[in-house]
Amino acid sequence: MMTASPLGAPGRRPVTFHDLLGEPPPRLLLLTGPRLTLQLGTAFAARRLLRGGRVLYVDGANAFNPYILVRIARRAGADARGLLSRLKVSRAFTCHQLETLLCERLAAAVLAERPALVVVAGWGDLFHDENVPEREAMRLLDRTAAAVRRIAARAVPVLGTHLTEPETARLPRLTACLTAAAEGVIAVTREEGKVHLRRVKPPAPALPPLAVEEGSLLPFFSLSPVWRGD
Repeated sequence: MMTASPLGAPGRRPVTFHDLLGEPPPRLLLLTGPRLTLQLGTAFAARRLLRGGRVLYVDGANAFNPYILVRIARRAGADARGLLSRLKVSRAFTCHQLETLLCERLAAAVLAERPALVVVAGWGDLFHDENVPEREAMRLLDRTAAAVRRIAARAVPVLGTHLTEPETARLPRLTACLTAAAEGVIAVTREEGKVHLRRVKPPAPALPPLAVEEGSLLPFFSLSPVWRGD
């Protein structure tokens, strides 16, 4: 059984992902954390696909694993090929390629595909490249943040995932840029076999984290009713 952590006081209902999102839910949501955070992007993509929607998945960290989607589809009793047919994956291997995808091509793809969700996976990962001067990398990242904000505000919800590793000198600036761009930010951590999700933006100091057993993480977020509007 997939369970969430209690709010803390006896008789209080469990914390839900709705609580973390707030009301209204953010149009541009950013998840930050270790590499398992990338799997959440795949789980949310599967969630929309299972409900008949189309998903655009922009991959900046070699994050997309089709076998995760296949396992989720089997667990849901769905045809994996049907899900994959509604998923469009675009990969970038340099920060310049990612900037081109997000700033020059994504808006047109949204108009053509009319997706229910856009996922930007490993958004900051390519901007650690030491072959690109930090000033140039930050300029490009700022451009992607502005472009994605416009798309989220005008067209379709966006879920971004951002790795808090490796801990390079650039990481604080990369994280600050994407945190400023997002309407909502949730920090993901792993603690004693559980994955904890804590709302960072907008701040909610009185709200405990949502805790999910690590082995139940993908089905919890892809199959259970965690996102308002399902």
